[in-house]
Amino acid sequence: MSFTAIRSVRSTKRACKGFTICFYRREIMPKLYVVATPIGNLDDLTPRMRAALEAADLIAAEDTRVTMKLLNRFEMKKPMVSCHRHNEENRAPQLVARMLEENLTVALTCDAGTPGISDPGHLLVRAAWEAGIPVEPVSGPSAVVTCLSASGFDAREFAFYGFLPREKKALHEKLRSIRKSGVPVFVLYESPHRVVELVRAIAEEWADAQVCVCSDLTKKFERIYRGVASAVADERIGSSNALFGQSAG
Repeated sequence: MSFTAIRSVRSTKRACKGFTICFYRREIMPKLYVVATPIGNLDDLTPRMRAALEAADLIAAEDTRVTMKLLNRFEMKKPMVSCHRHNEENRAPQLVARMLEENLTVALTCDAGTPGISDPGHLLVRAAWEAGIPVEPVSGPSAVVTCLSASGFDAREFAFYGFLPREKKALHEKLRSIRKSGVPVFVLYESPHRVVELVRAIAEEWADAQVCVCSDLTKKFERIYRGVASAVADERIGSSNALFGQSAG
């Protein structure tokens, strides 16, 4: 079964006491919204993100508990199903079949940022396309771009690698591979207890590497460290998830 995308979204915007208001008309066919969500500060939720969530019949969330906090913050109530890396392979075809059968509009979310970018979501998006279901991305905050904007690195050309291998040998092999690629700037994700280890590994591979380590972006205790990797590794950066913009030049 296939469908032709119909432009059934009406976006009406008007100024009202400093707010922009978006309205989404109820879809007449199944549709998948890929909805970015705030990476820390919930006030970064845009009117368009909120409108997409409110227009959905169902939310497919990486972690329903995390998404529930967002919905509660903005007084929204929506049924949810989980769609995470451990169940997405089976959940995606089931959900698409349900969308077709029940004519559902679904909003796909991850815990923070954009689904499918080092987060679950791409399998559901792919399944929707293959079933002829229109997919609409609803853009929002990006940890990658936010880090790069604060780094001062020339990011006209960069590569994003997400999470690197945990095992030390594999980690160093991957870093050497990245270095040989010649990419001038690359961006990585890392978790709290491996932050310092990763910075030191970068320092071992690039003696003069410049890094920008961003922690708790957009939150009250946001921290950003920038400098030579060996020096940054000595900073107290291990208390939260971190994102790195690394300049190979």
